[in-house]
Amino acid sequence: MAKIGLNYGDKLQIADKSYRVITEGLNISEVLGKLTFRGIEGADLIYEEDRTQRNDDGSYAQIATGEARGIVVGIHSSVQHETLFFTIADMSEQEIKDLGLKYREEVELEDIVVTYSSIGRNDNFKLYASKLKAKSDTTPTKGDVKSDTKK
Repeated sequence: MAKIGLNYGDKLQIADKSYRVITEGLNISEVLGKLTFRGIEGADLIYEEDRTQRNDDGSYAQIATGEARGIVVGIHSSVQHETLFFTIADMSEQEIKDLGLKYREEVELEDIVVTYSSIGRNDNFKLYASKLKAKSDTTPTKGDVKSDTKK
């Protein structure tokens, strides 16, 4: 039988789960625009089922394993007009705090990964990046411009 639908390609293993990555089909700078820091939300903890405990609905209770996928930060997107939550995979919470980022300060994310999954009839997108840093200002200031004119 013919396969119908979009082919998102191979899955990417991020910590304990595999995700369909759709980053390659997106122009990230156009989709996100200017990114500004909002705050640190905390660790993205990994959970597993505790098969000795059942919830009222029959599902198994979830318990934290003590591991984390990364640190979740709130980043506002000028194009999406909302705060998006990125899991920063290669930095500790202390390293992010040490950046000294201020609320609404422009930031850059390295190695952005956008993942997609469908649970039931819900489309879920998760955002990952390897590192967060303050945006470096590349526009020269008045004092930085050198003149080639000779006296």
